[in-house]
Amino acid sequence: MKVKRIFAPDMRQAMRRVREEIGPDAVIISNHRVAGGVEVVAAREDEYEAAQAELKRNRATPPVADRREEQIRILTGAHSRQSEQASRNARLEEELNKTRARIAEAGRRIAEPDVRADRNINRQIDDEEDDEDLRSILASLKARNRGRTSVSAPVEPPRSSRPAPRPEPVAEPPAAVRREPVFEPEPVMPEDDGVLRTMQQEIQELRQMLQQRSEPTVRSPARDVSHSEVTRRLQNLGLGTTLVRQLMSGVEAELSVGEAWRNVLARLADALPVQGEELIERGGMIVFVGPTGVGKTTTIGKLAARHVLQHGSSSVALVTTDCFRIAAHEQLKTFGRILDVPVRVVDENHSLEEVLQSLRNKRLVLIDTAGMSASDPQGQLQMQMLSGVTLRLKKLLVLSCSSQHQLMRSAYDNYAGLGLNGCVLSKADESGSLGEALSLVVEKQLPIAYVTDGQKIPDDIGIAQRNDLVSRTVVIAQGNARIEQRAADDDALFGVG
Repeated sequence: MKVKRIFAPDMRQAMRRVREEIGPDAVIISNHRVAGGVEVVAAREDEYEAAQAELKRNRATPPVADRREEQIRILTGAHSRQSEQASRNARLEEELNKTRARIAEAGRRIAEPDVRADRNINRQIDDEEDDEDLRSILASLKARNRGRTSVSAPVEPPRSSRPAPRPEPVAEPPAAVRREPVFEPEPVMPEDDGVLRTMQQEIQELRQMLQQRSEPTVRSPARDVSHSEVTRRLQNLGLGTTLVRQLMSGVEAELSVGEAWRNVLARLADALPVQGEELIERGGMIVFVGPTGVGKTTTIGKLAARHVLQHGSSSVALVTTDCFRIAAHEQLKTFGRILDVPVRVVDENHSLEEVLQSLRNKRLVLIDTAGMSASDPQGQLQMQMLSGVTLRLKKLLVLSCSSQHQLMRSAYDNYAGLGLNGCVLSKADESGSLGEALSLVVEKQLPIAYVTDGQKIPDDIGIAQRNDLVSRTVVIAQGNARIEQRAADDDALFGVG
């Protein structure tokens, strides 16, 4: 009874495998979804009832681990590769059997061994001493010919009148030096000579097939060009050298430029760490840190406005620790008046701990900080203040996409000691490249929570999405390329350069 349990990524592929392995008269006994795809149990139509009974008896088998291994093997393509390898081996075995049959036929047609052909074949086989299959074919032919020679030899005369015997061929030593038999062969008929030449040609073809299977794939110049072009495109995105090397390490050599480009962009999207959720919906106390001018205060205003529009102003409060710049907390107080939410200022009379304790009844508290270097005394004081809070704080680093890579790395190093929970990529609309920021977050595995791209409140902010970030990066790079091309065309038109 032919009952098959088949795993596939989807039902279409499962049904195709059912037709291939059972036939057009197959019927489906059961099917259900499993991790990574579907599982289908099928049998021939005339065995349907017996198959159902067997399925009930063997419901517990195969073990879960074996079934999972089978699923992984099917879904990762191992099944197709094994089938292809088995097909190649079967074809090769068939060719070898044909050659052996022809050799046997030639041995039956040759009454005496053809020493000259034997020497030629020896010379070919010795060139490839590692080809055990072909050496066994030759040994079989020689043994068969020796057997026929002994059978067809004339009856010996009595010992007294018998001429001196011819010397027998000396066995070959294990080294490469050989001794040839001294007896003279019988003339070979043209028909037999043609058969041996055909045999030699087929053996040579068989050897070439074996060599092609064992030789490694050599990169062609076209593939090198494809690899170089995709690498150049990634560098134009502004990605760091280390990230480019990681993305290119998994690109298959036989892919075209377009296929390789789509492949690396998908790998880049998978590598990006993102929060993938609206943090302000979860509530809590969120502190925003980063250098001066990266957009911390504006980002807080956008998020506060979004929360007020959805849940009202009674559950939100704003806090600023930036008592060093009057303009900073004045801007936050302006947001508070517009949104009708309270704004608290941390100063020498009100510590951060006291202010936050007084706002514990609020669903969402957004905290603005001063943008100072960790080496600055005031900056060190602020870092100690944030680290000493007993309440749970979510800490987001705000990075301006228009900043240079070194400045973003320095900002991360300054605030990493706080235990950052994520980041906000600001000013994406002002940036000439997003690659530097993406390289940093991938390297540090710092999840991206939000992306801002304008001054409109609360519109110009969104939850970070992998595909959207990659698309923006490519679009910005393409825009830069068009600008550079137009500038080059203008220079050529006016004779500049």
